[in-house]
Amino acid sequence: MDTKIISVVGEKGGIGKTTLNIILASNLFYAKQQKIVLLDADNPQYSIYKKRNREMEMLDAEERAGLELYPIEPVTVQNLQDAILKYYGQVDYIILDLPGSLNVEMVKGLMYVEHVFVPFDHDELEIDSTSHFYFTLKNNFLDNEERVLKSIHLFFNKYKLVKRNKFAVLRQQFKEAGIPMMTSVVKDKTIYKERYRNTLYPIPEHKERGEKDIKHFFEEVSQLTK
Repeated sequence: MDTKIISVVGEKGGIGKTTLNIILASNLFYAKQQKIVLLDADNPQYSIYKKRNREMEMLDAEERAGLELYPIEPVTVQNLQDAILKYYGQVDYIILDLPGSLNVEMVKGLMYVEHVFVPFDHDELEIDSTSHFYFTLKNNFLDNEERVLKSIHLFFNKYKLVKRNKFAVLRQQFKEAGIPMMTSVVKDKTIYKERYRNTLYPIPEHKERGEKDIKHFFEEVSQLTK
């Protein structure tokens, strides 16, 4: 099996990377029937691993018995390689949730990631830090033959239709700077955190199918990692 190792990642917290890693994993597994493992490397919080446990505790024994779940494993930089080798060749995607800051743990984790997806919005300071983060990844990982990173993809997170002109200008500026942008976006919706950030179920089939809705983001991730 051709396993892809991917991660939604950013150099600071609060950008939605954990939420998106969960929603992406759940929809690839439950809606697209892809074999998935989600490795929670955000030590010591392990927020995804703990969330799965809380969700399971809310179910009765009969409901738990009827569920087919993708595995979520807490990992450290010390056992990350062993966890990857355990699943490599056995699943379609290994999704790695890394710490929300550019520290030693993130750098060591990035050594195993093949495709990186970087969310950001139109905030001026975030634009500067994201462009710097992109070139840090490019120079140290993408252009380094000793690393496994194959691609870096930036995308608009917390996208607002009322500010689409500003986002369009930013897209053009990044294009001129040689920074690749995804065509799909992730809109600014509270429902992603309140309802769809779930490790047990996908987004309902009839939801999020509009032109700029999140399922287009999932489809583009699948295309870019083929």
